[in-house]
Formats: sequence, structure tokens, C-alpha cells
Amino acid sequence: MTTKLSSRYRSVMFALLMSLNTALIVSGVITFINTPSTRIFLDKWPSNFLLGWPLVFLSIIFISPLINRFVNLIVD
Repeated sequence: MTTKLSSRYRSVMFALLMSLNTALIVSGVITFINTPSTRIFLDKWPSNFLLGWPLVFLSIIFISPLINRFVNLIVD
């Protein structure tokens, strides 16, 4: 039997997983565009990801409630 987290952690888990995926994709694409070789890409991507992930996480935590309120104003 698996143990699930309490629903009170839902927003934090969502932010954690969404920020992980977003930071991986964005840092990978930007690093790829700005590096001339695969070796440099592989050297830089992890550090770029680790720099970006906390920023994306905090953005989702603090900005998503505001965006949800705005969306509720414009969507029926």
C-alpha cells in the first residue's frame, strides 16, 4: 500500500514538479542555443538548471495565486 501526502501539500508539490520540468526545458533550450558544442552544453546545462530552478519555483509559489485570481475574473 502506498502512502500519499496530505492534500495541504498539493500546491507546494505542484510548484515543485512544475518548476522542475519548466526549468529543465527552458535551461536546456537556452543553453543549447548559446553553446557551440555538445561538450560545453553538457558542462553548462546542470549549473544553469540549478540556478533557474529555485527562481521558477518561487515564481510559481508567489505568482500563481495572482494569476489564478486574474483568470477567475476573465473566465466564466
